[in-house]
Amino acid sequence: MVSDNTTPTDGPKNSRSSVSAQAQSVSSGTASISGAGLKVIPLGGLGEIGKNTMVLRYGNDMILVDAGLAFPSEDMLGVDLVLPDYSFLVENQDKIRGLVITHGHEDHIGGIPFILRHLSIPVIYGPSLALGLLEGKLAEVGLEDRTVMRKVKPRQEVKIGCFSVKFIRCTHSIADSYSLIIRTPVGNVVHTGDFKFDFTPVDGEQYDIASLTAAAEEGVLLLMSDSTNVEREGFTPSERTVWRKLDEIFANAKKRIIVTTFASNVHRVRQVLQAAMKYERKVTVLGRSMLNLAGIARELGYMTYPDGLIIPPEETRKLPMDKVVVLTTGSQGEPLSALTRIANDEHKQIKIVAGDTVIISATPIPGNERSIANTINALFVRGADVIYGRNAGVHVSGHACREEQKMMINFCKPKFFMPVHGEYRMLVRHGELAEECGISGQNVFVMENGDVLEVFKDRAQKQAAIKAGVVLVDSSREWEIDDQIVEQRRHLAEDGMVTVAVTLDRGKRIAAGPDISMKGLILPRGLSPEEFLVRLKAEVESILEKGAVAAKSHGMDLRTYLQHELVNFFVEKMKSRPLVQIVLQEVVTNAPRTKPQSTKSTSRD
Repeated sequence: MVSDNTTPTDGPKNSRSSVSAQAQSVSSGTASISGAGLKVIPLGGLGEIGKNTMVLRYGNDMILVDAGLAFPSEDMLGVDLVLPDYSFLVENQDKIRGLVITHGHEDHIGGIPFILRHLSIPVIYGPSLALGLLEGKLAEVGLEDRTVMRKVKPRQEVKIGCFSVKFIRCTHSIADSYSLIIRTPVGNVVHTGDFKFDFTPVDGEQYDIASLTAAAEEGVLLLMSDSTNVEREGFTPSERTVWRKLDEIFANAKKRIIVTTFASNVHRVRQVLQAAMKYERKVTVLGRSMLNLAGIARELGYMTYPDGLIIPPEETRKLPMDKVVVLTTGSQGEPLSALTRIANDEHKQIKIVAGDTVIISATPIPGNERSIANTINALFVRGADVIYGRNAGVHVSGHACREEQKMMINFCKPKFFMPVHGEYRMLVRHGELAEECGISGQNVFVMENGDVLEVFKDRAQKQAAIKAGVVLVDSSREWEIDDQIVEQRRHLAEDGMVTVAVTLDRGKRIAAGPDISMKGLILPRGLSPEEFLVRLKAEVESILEKGAVAAKSHGMDLRTYLQHELVNFFVEKMKSRPLVQIVLQEVVTNAPRTKPQSTKSTSRD
């Protein structure tokens, strides 16, 4: 349940001199977090794009800042979502006082339903739009009663345990975004969330720089700042610049216009709907997430459009093509998304015809470039005019570039600096930028997920790390996948599988077999499958002749030893690493009542 009732308050290892030298080995495992300082513990979002999840702890009070997810890379076969490992939160559930949300993007709120499967969160504070989106997610999985959600307004301050969190308006690519000023027992912490300084925002809501500078007057102990665009010089263009290009495209398009963007990009969806109204086109929305966002944003007042503007896909067939706009998900080339199915001529209702205009209004998430290129190629093959890329003018980033990041550092004037939200090279570059802005290299901390930074009023130091891995989710089965299963899938896809079945007598000699089957193997040139099977059978026999003595010398049982040696055989002789499965049976000939014992082993090397 979302409530407007909040509890206001009355008041508004050290790095080396070179930031890049700070990559160092830290002990792993679940650490005992002790000490009197403020603990800053990233569980996700550092060294990567996505799954932003930050923990702040002081004494027995712990709060979370965002809880996001990421999308899988191409080699994560069968994986739909990637989440942080929440075991640290489960072990410390009694200390969790609440969760604060900066904005409604999936990489900041998408992990919350999964956290709530494992533990309860007493209260979640966040913007109206983010909580509206989250409420729908929780209702879908029956978890709406696991927490209390409270909407916040700009400059509102809430008390959570020993922390006071003030929400200040920032500009980003989604409406209702906030940066945070977090008052702790040791000093003020500023968490920027995702931000840029857009001085001509489409919704008129500018960054609350006054609150930043007021916090700086009090003193900012630690600044945690978005690093996503640190490799880009200058300033990020205003969202308003996209409108001019969209208006031009809509004015000149002769047939249908198909637009894809992130489902959560409220500003961009709003601009598309405005252009459709201006040029008297009807809009059909493909993708449940985008349709939900349009409905929630309209209900909350973040966009307005008349009844009848959005129509079902089947009704577009009754209209002239120059009166139709298709707003769809699939900006990242996701295999099952509507745009990808349209590009591959697999969508039941929308078929590309020559002359259609397709606008890809998004920047590729790292790792998705190939998928997006395949989608664009398929659209061109079918005769569409595709408008895409950084220089096309149909998309601007929601993240600050270097000059804006300098502004943030200089507005806050922090004693300590910790770059967040970015791949490791981005964090390093952002740390170097902080040094350029006058922060001592000894006070800049480039961290990794699981690292623990302990901050005092006059010093900060890195502590032993906690466990911080990933959890992989297969949405079709609605639960988690062991990472070893994903590794097996990768082996199967890349190198195939070999199954070896052998029956041994009481003396560990071959009584039957070996029977060998192969799936998906690429054999050495000039060698037939029959010839290779003969060679592989001889290799198995040779390994087993060495028997239990050789296995024992390697500290393995016979089955594991056979598997290990076969893996080495494939690596050395074929430069491949197929999945190797061993079926080993032992027959006791003088004990007829004893059933054969069968065991299996599957290589995960």
